[in-house]
Amino acid sequence: MKKKDTTKEHKERINEVQYHIYKYLSSKLLIEDLAKISSYSPFHFQRIFKEITGKSVTTYIKDLRLQWAANLLIFNPNSTITNIAFDCGFKSSSTFSNEFKKFYKTTPNDWRKGEYKSYEPKEYELREKEVDFSKIEIKKIPQIQIAYMRHQGFDKTIKKMWQKFLFLLEEDFGIKNPAMMAVHHSNPNIITLEDYRYVACVDLKDKKIKPKGDIGLCNIKGGLYATIRYQGICEDALTLYKKIYHQWLPSSEFEALNASANVLYYKNNYLDSKDEFDIEFRVPIRYK
Repeated sequence: MKKKDTTKEHKERINEVQYHIYKYLSSKLLIEDLAKISSYSPFHFQRIFKEITGKSVTTYIKDLRLQWAANLLIFNPNSTITNIAFDCGFKSSSTFSNEFKKFYKTTPNDWRKGEYKSYEPKEYELREKEVDFSKIEIKKIPQIQIAYMRHQGFDKTIKKMWQKFLFLLEEDFGIKNPAMMAVHHSNPNIITLEDYRYVACVDLKDKKIKPKGDIGLCNIKGGLYATIRYQGICEDALTLYKKIYHQWLPSSEFEALNASANVLYYKNNYLDSKDEFDIEFRVPIRYK
């Protein structure tokens, strides 16, 4: 097998593992079980996972859990630190607190009280753009089967990724003009844009295809969502995220789930000559 084909196969298998990790982040995740999903031996799985993601399996899982716990401490002020620790897959609140302090250099309690503000990236300033909370609608949205391509970094290189993604969908699977979506795995208010995890998605609408190289398959879970239709330019998406998650959600009758926000594009700014978007922003929620 050629090296290029081998790399594609590695990406396909590790994509499956990453999806499993995100889906079951609050559960016990053993290297042996993840290796079985990849169809590699535990030794080869760990080596290949690090080659693809740049992190060891254990570090990758721990970092995801800590980053999401950091979010829930802000988004869900009525949840106890212990409940958040368990929701994010930690065995105990003491283990969580120790790991959190190592990672963020502060305690979960101090983070929740406002210490997170010192973690806000200094590399950009949010545009002051109004978000009308009265336009938020609570909807029950069914599960959506998607094809996706991952990207790290919130910058102009996302445009090239979208172009590649759409080209491969048409070239390899005959998919033209699909309904475009995105999953935002990161909170831009506590992570650098360089480390931002963005996932380009298309709704397959029951079309049957197989994973291939960078293109993976998964489902966006159905359930209760807070949604809002919103227009703007690229940077305005960061403002929207902050105002919905940091302002509206904590004072609402809802709380965030251990799941990422997603958007449905009516106009994709990465493919628009004026860099303008028209989206429905969707936040998975539950009643407090």
